[in-house]
Amino acid sequence: MKITCDFCKTEYTLDKIPNTSVRCAVCGHVWTPRVPFRQNATMKLIAAICAFIAACIFCFVIVFNFSNGSKNKPLITKIDEKNIHIVTDENGANRIFVSGDITNTTDDIYGLPNIVIISYDAHNNVLSRQAFVPPSTLLEPKTTVTFNHMLSVDPTHVKRLSVELKE
Repeated sequence: MKITCDFCKTEYTLDKIPNTSVRCAVCGHVWTPRVPFRQNATMKLIAAICAFIAACIFCFVIVFNFSNGSKNKPLITKIDEKNIHIVTDENGANRIFVSGDITNTTDDIYGLPNIVIISYDAHNNVLSRQAFVPPSTLLEPKTTVTFNHMLSVDPTHVKRLSVELKE
């Protein structure tokens, strides 16, 4: 058994913990050593079983969620190329006007997160990421809502657009 001086932290190895006070040979501090707490083997077994059950439940939930496609991606976003137009704003600058759809593929009502439109150049470098609020806050089951947004990026370098939901 090891005991440690409370004052100078000198360690001593003993066959058994004494029931009386002891004096440190280095600093002279007197203290009563405490019997170390022993963990019960039964408690360790119960903790191990609980950890195993929790790990099994976690794995089941992860596998179930990844295998269930409609729950994994309940909202689908789409921009049709026919719905992308170059327009001139009130200051005479050319802008890109985008219109797209968000579809709820499930039988549940879903709240709509912010929409992000990403514009790319010819080398697939991101030119801008513009987030905006969707036209409604909730989307009924099996329904589609249309969004419209005017991008502030100069359209001369934009070669491709994509849309994401900011979850």
